[in-house]
Parts: sequence; structure tokens; C-alpha cells
Amino acid sequence: MTGLRTLPIRVAPAPGEALDSWLEALAARLATPLGDVLRALGLPAQARDEERARGLPADWTIVLSREEAGAVAYVTGTRADQLGRMTLAHYDQRALRLDVAKREVNRRALWGRGSGSRFCAACLAESGGRWMLTWRLGWSFACLAHCRLLADACPCCGRVQRRRPYSGNRVPQPGHCSTPPPRRKGHAFPGGCDFDLTQARSPVLPADHPVLRAQRRLLAVIESGTADFGAYRAHPQPAPAALTDIRALAGRVLADVASDDLSSLAPGDVVDAHLALRRDQARAQGRPGFMAPPHAASTAVAAVAALGILEHDTVQHAAHAMRALIQMIREKQWQVSATSIDSWGRGISPVLKAVHLAALGPSMRPGEQLRHRTVSALPTRPAGETARSSRRARKIPGSLWPAWAVRLSPPGGAYPQTLAPVLSGMLLLVGARIELAQAADLLGSATDGPTLSRIMQLLRDDPHWTAIHTGLDQLAEYLDAHDVPIDYRRRRALDYAGLLPTGQWRELCRSISMPPGLGRRRQVAQCLLFQRISGLPYAAMPDAAVKPADFKAQVARFAIVRTPELAAALDDAARDFLARQKVRGEPVAWQPPIDLLDGLDFPGPDPERIDIPHLHRLVRAAGRPQRSAAQILGTTADAVQFALEEHPAPAAALTASQSRATGRIRHEVRSLLPADEFSRLYRDQRQSLRQIARLVGCSRQTLARLAGEYGIVLREGPQDYKRRGTVGREWLYEQYVIRCRTLPDLAREKGMSTSNMARWARTHDIPLRARGGASHAAALVRLSAEV
Repeated sequence: MTGLRTLPIRVAPAPGEALDSWLEALAARLATPLGDVLRALGLPAQARDEERARGLPADWTIVLSREEAGAVAYVTGTRADQLGRMTLAHYDQRALRLDVAKREVNRRALWGRGSGSRFCAACLAESGGRWMLTWRLGWSFACLAHCRLLADACPCCGRVQRRRPYSGNRVPQPGHCSTPPPRRKGHAFPGGCDFDLTQARSPVLPADHPVLRAQRRLLAVIESGTADFGAYRAHPQPAPAALTDIRALAGRVLADVASDDLSSLAPGDVVDAHLALRRDQARAQGRPGFMAPPHAASTAVAAVAALGILEHDTVQHAAHAMRALIQMIREKQWQVSATSIDSWGRGISPVLKAVHLAALGPSMRPGEQLRHRTVSALPTRPAGETARSSRRARKIPGSLWPAWAVRLSPPGGAYPQTLAPVLSGMLLLVGARIELAQAADLLGSATDGPTLSRIMQLLRDDPHWTAIHTGLDQLAEYLDAHDVPIDYRRRRALDYAGLLPTGQWRELCRSISMPPGLGRRRQVAQCLLFQRISGLPYAAMPDAAVKPADFKAQVARFAIVRTPELAAALDDAARDFLARQKVRGEPVAWQPPIDLLDGLDFPGPDPERIDIPHLHRLVRAAGRPQRSAAQILGTTADAVQFALEEHPAPAAALTASQSRATGRIRHEVRSLLPADEFSRLYRDQRQSLRQIARLVGCSRQTLARLAGEYGIVLREGPQDYKRRGTVGREWLYEQYVIRCRTLPDLAREKGMSTSNMARWARTHDIPLRARGGASHAAALVRLSAEV
């Protein structure tokens, strides 16, 4: 610090005081001209043109170099970091932008003020003329301590304060006007008009006035460096981005809103003050709001209007408030579109862009709403990446998942074969810059561009359109963030020619003891299985020759015929088909979690609320068709059909004759007597069909048919003696004739059937007793005793 000496008297800076104010207070305390004090601190008294060329600033309050701050700190006994907080550099990249090399404030960014300061007369009176640094900011328009607007200029000479440095030839008078008027020969006032600025008057505001709330909000954002209030709560932004948003909205308010409409955006008292200033202003700004407004009232009106939009708690709520501003802009014949906000200023944050898009949403076509995601938490312009659309197309079936399609269907019902493919196309449009025809092609051409456009327009006119759009948006976001277990693009490209042929269908029906029906039932099952595997509507199955007009009734009836056993058997057939197509590791069907729809008011009913046991009783015991059951349950036929597909109704109990006719008895015996167990009893243990029939509780004829099904060859009488053993004549004669035993008794002893034992008797020419009471076991016991 060569040549510098510490000052004999020191003055502490006031909290929040600007550097120039403190230097003037120091000079006043020393009763020394300001220029002498500056030179004692190592600072030139005033930067004239030739000095500015050497890099000396016109205003030391903008920024101090490290060396300059160190010199001032040494001479005054003040900390260098405290001196830094007394310059506008303290707010650089938060409330303004500096060109540090030129030591200038960028007036075209963040409402930066190159020079000049507003002030609060009451604060000057209380502090002895100290000036706050925040008054130098373009964002300052009110004093929170005294609940009043800041004054713009000296009420005596009308000059803005601090626009030029204080004269270095005078001892400063803190709190007095120091701005010299324009120089005129013989009328120079080197120290200014000297008016006591503590006598200046400005509007006093109630403590809860919106202007004060707006000022408090702005200063909080500037001090913290982050905006996390209102619409920014879910998406916090750096302070410069939020202030750029406020500046953009404020510019539209000042430039495009008619005077009569301003009172709907800001308090009337401040609006009146703003309009009075605008009428008295000799020259209006070319682009109001582009730079910092010259008056505190104008700044307050613009800030209150802007924050009145951005302080809403969500982007969607802020958008609702912004629609009024957009309408006012349109009344000025401005063209407002999704990209028009780009002309409002550079550096606008994603939050304000989202608010703008959401505000325009209701006026957009439904496809554009989906592309811009106007109902989402943060609407954005559509991405132009075709790869992203292609990736999502792999995760979407050509016909939207039934659980989702039912919920999104209009209350009056809709044909699922038309609506579900359209909903899938709409899902692909979300956030994507693709054409309708391209979306349809990516999903297997189950629909087309004109149909997409027509159905979307009908859905947009539905009162539940916002919920439909929101549900699709949330689903698209889920699919983009998660992997799905099915590659639907591959499923759409499979060869379905060999799906559920007639032989497999008959075998499937035989395995569950269900009549296969005529060819129509198999065709319905085949088409529905195609829909379940491919994700395409069943009408899209190749070579199906199905007319949707009459096929819908067949599908509805099949949902009632479908039992849990049939559903499981069809899924087994689907897995077999996928294995033959070399598709492994994928489930037969899948759908996203339906709880993504929780909290939304959809047009269609919730199938989860259907009383499934009641539905089963209606379609089984009462024999109700789907539409009748839907009316009783207070839902739609489509919801009933989906519920039956998810929860098939168990088959009704059958009579004995019905069980035999439908093969139900054989199905039950098959479950009790698998092939290996049948073989063990019949072949290994040599039990007869009659014995096994008594064991499982069925007829011998049922077992004979089951043996044929299992491929078990039945025994054919005495010729098969090598496997069953032989019965000698002497033993049979003694037991049957002499001891009077019955054929069933002898058959049990030898492990064969009664008819087989009778054949052995005839083979040995042993006469058989006549049928009747004399041949019963009790009569034979008495006869044996008598003999």
C-alpha cells in the first residue's frame, strides 16, 4: 500500500448501503471534499473521458478490482469482502449482468440500470442520508420498511439521482440532491440543486398491498439466487431465468395491454399512478418493458401482473391466469402461437414456456395438444427425434390395452375395434413431432390418419377430454421411463397362419371337456387369441374373413362361454405358438399399471368396481346377456366384457346326463386318474376296469374310453392268459360246483373280472348256474351247508 495512509476518522458502512453512499458519508464526516477522500483511498475523483480510456469507471459502485478493494480496506479499516457486497457486482448473475472488463451494467438484460437510483425519503431521514444498494436495481420499486413506493427523482429539479457521480470539489451533504442540471453558461450548479430529499413524497401503501408482496418476492429470489415459488416449486430455476420470465411478461403488460384492462392485472391505485406518468411522459419508450421501466409505479404494475401469473402453485394454474393476458394481446391483433413467446426475450425459462403452451392448449387442435403435452406438469415443444417415436412404438400395441380403452371410452360407449387403435395412435403422438399417418403406420396400420383426426376431434369435444389427455400423457411418460416385457413391433410382424388350427382347438376342448362347437366358435377363439398375442384388433387378423358387424355379437357371447379352464387352455396355446415363433421370455399379455389413472375423472367406468360374483351369477345362473348384465350393474357392456375376460365365469353345475354329453365326467376322471396312475393300476397291479371304476367312482365304459385316450391297450379275455394267469378246471370245479362259491368271489380272488371268470368256466365246460335268487351268495351258503 505504497503512499497510502489510514484515515484518522472511520465511518462504518450501514447494512445494505451502496459504496458511493458510504464514501460520501465518510467525506461528510471528515468535512473534506469527496475528490480528496477518493484520492486518499487510491481512487481517482472522477473518470473523465481520457481516464475512462485507461479503464477507470465512471461509477465505483459498479465494481472494484481486488487491488482497489484492498487499498480502500487498508485506508478505512473495512474488510475487502464487505466492500465487494457494497457494489453491484454483488448482484452479478442474479439481478443483473455486468461487463466486468468495461465496468458497465448490461442494460439489455434483467432490467439492468446503467446508472441512477430510486430512493425512499423515509429511509434517508432515518439513516442520515444513506443510500441502499438495492435501490440501484431495476427490480426495486417499493420500500418494505415504510410501505411506500420508491421516489423516482428529485421533486425540485426532476433529475434522477445517482445518474452522475457526486462533484469531487464539494463536501457531500448526505440526503440532498446532488445531481447537477444541464450545464448552461453562467448557471452551473456543480453540487446539484441541494434539495432535501427526505421531503420527497411517494404513495404510501397498506401493509398487505400486492405491490409490497411482489417486491418482497423479487428480493427473496435475488438474495437466494433461486426461484422455487409458485409455478417454479416443482421445477426450481436460477434467479436470472425467473427474472427473465418476469421481464418477458412485464414487457407484454406494458406494451400490449390497453389502459382499461390494466386494473384487472394490478391494483387500481398503482395503475392510476402509472397511467398518470405515462400521460405526462414526453417521449414514450419504443419497446416498453424491454429495458428497466423509468418509474417505480410502472415497474410495480408490470411486476404485480407478472407475478400474478407465476405465483400460482402449478404450471396449469398459472396457465389459466395467463389466458387473460393472451386474450388481451390478441385483441391488439398480435399473432399468438406456440412459438411466439420466443419474441418476448432471450433466456426465458422452461417454466414460462410451459405456462405459455398450457395457456394456448384449449385453442390448439387435439393433435397439437398431445404433441405439446399441454396438460402435463411441464408442457414442452414436441421432440423431432424419430428414434424416440420408434422406441415408444415398440412398447405400444396397435390396439390400446383393454383396461385402458374401457376407462377412456365415452359414456355412450364406442366400438373398441375403432377407438382402441385411435387411442394407441394418440399415445404415440404425445410429445412427438410425427404426422397422424406416420403414427398409424408405426403401430401396424390398425387405423389411419383421417380416422385418427376424426376420432380425436370427437374426444376433444367430450367434457372428459382433459382427463383423457392427462391419462395418455402420464402413460407416455411411464412408457418412456420404463422397459416393457413385450416387443409389440415384433408381435405385429409374426406369422399367425398356424395359430390355433382346427385339430389343436378340438384337442383343447377335449382336454377341458368343452364342446368344440361348429367352426364359428373356433374362429372367434382364434381371432381373440390373435388380438391377445399381437395387440392388434381381432378384425386385423390375416385371412380371418370376419365382418365386424356380426362378429361383435359372437365375441360378446364367447366372453360368457369362456371359463377359467378355457382361458388357461388358450393361454397355453398362445405360449406354444410363441415358442414355435421363437419368441421367448415374454408373457402372453401385459398392460401398464392401471393406478396411473388414479385421481382422474375418466368418461368410462372402472371395471374394478364391478361386483364379479354378482356378474357371474347374472351370466350363469340367470343367463343374462352382457348388455342386460351391464344395465343391472350400472356399467357398460364393454366394461362387462373386459371383466369377464379378466375374471371368466366358472361353468354352471351340470346334471349327470349333461355331464356325460359334454364330457365333463371324463374330464373329472382324467383329473383324478392321470395316464401314469391308470397304467400302474391296470398294467402293473393287474386290476380290472371294474375295480378301477369303483375306485374312482365312474363307469367301466368311461374308463374304457379314457384308456383309448391314454393309448392303454385293454385286455381281451382268456387268450391273454400269459399276462393275467390261468384258471385250472379242477380248482374252478371244486370252488364253483362243490363249494358253491360265486363267480364274483372267485374273480376277486384271482384278480380278474367276473365276466372273465365266466369265460374260463365256459372254456372248461363247467355249467353255470342260472341267474336269480338261487344263485345268490346266501342261497349257495345254505346249499353248501346242506350238502
